[in-house]
Amino acid sequence: MKAATVVSYGGPEVLTVCDVSMPRPGPDEALVAVVASTVNPVDVKFREPGTSQVIGQFPASLGWDLAGVVVTAPVGSGWVPGDRVIAMYPPQADGAGCWQRYTALPAGLLAPAPESVDLSTAASLPLTALTADQALEKLDLRQGERLLVTGAAGGVGGMAIQLASRADVEVVGLVRDPGHGPVVLDLGADTVASDPAGIGSFDAVLDTAGVFTYPHVLREGGRLVTVSDDVIPEQLAHRASSAMHNYVSHDPRRLRELSTLVDAGELQLRVAARYPLHAIRKAHHHVEGGGLVGKIVITM
Repeated sequence: MKAATVVSYGGPEVLTVCDVSMPRPGPDEALVAVVASTVNPVDVKFREPGTSQVIGQFPASLGWDLAGVVVTAPVGSGWVPGDRVIAMYPPQADGAGCWQRYTALPAGLLAPAPESVDLSTAASLPLTALTADQALEKLDLRQGERLLVTGAAGGVGGMAIQLASRADVEVVGLVRDPGHGPVVLDLGADTVASDPAGIGSFDAVLDTAGVFTYPHVLREGGRLVTVSDDVIPEQLAHRASSAMHNYVSHDPRRLRELSTLVDAGELQLRVAARYPLHAIRKAHHHVEGGGLVGKIVITM
C-alpha cells in the first residue's frame, strides 16, 4: 500500500511516497481504510532535527488525525465494517502512522465521524479539538472571567474560541494578522486584537502562539495554559497562580461528544487546503508558510 514517509530528519525534501506492507491488526485493533489525515505544526517538528519530537525509526509515517472507514474490527468492539470513524493517532514507534492508505489501531481509540461533513473535513477535528478542550479544562474557567486566546485564528486557537464561547466568560482572541479578525469574531470571540500591548489583563490565558513577552496580559493570580513548547518565563510563572503546559491525551469518549457538536452546528471545521498524498511535500511547505485559518488536509 502507499504511504507518505519521512526517511530522515530534514526539510520537506525528506518526505517521500512509497510502498509499505499492509498492517495486520492485533486482537484488539481495528483496520481502517484511511480517507484523509492532516499536516499539523507538530508534524513539521517531528520531521525537523533538533526539536523535542523524536521519531522512533525511519522510514516513518507521521500524522495525528485520522478519518476513514472500518474494514475489520474486533467482535464486541461496537464497530462493524463500513462505519465512518475518526481518531487521534500519533506516530508510532514502529514507523506506522496516519499518512498511509490503511492503519491498524486500537478499536477503543475510534469515535464516530460527524455525519454532517465529509471525511476529508472530519479529519480536521481530532487533534485540534482535543487539544483545545483539554487546555480549557485545565484553565477551569469561571463565570464572568476574561479569557485571552493567543493564535486565535489557528487550528487550536480557533477551536478554543468556539468551545470557550459556549461558557459564560468574555472571550478575546489575539491574532498576528488584523485581517484574520473577522474570522475569529465569526468563531464566537467577543473581541479581537492584534496588539497585545493595549488589551489589558485577563483571568486566564490560553496560549497557542508563545506570546510570553507581554506578561501583563495575565493578571496577578491568573491562570495560564500553553500548548507551545516554549519555556514559561519566571516572571510570568511568578505572576500566575498556575502556569502549565498542555500535552494532549487520548479521550475517545470526549471526541465522540465533540463530533456530536459538529453535527449540532456548534463547532465549525475549517479546511484551508486539501492535497493528495503524492503532494505531501507541497502540503508541508504550505504549513511552514504560516498564516493559516484552517487545517491542511491530506487525502488518500
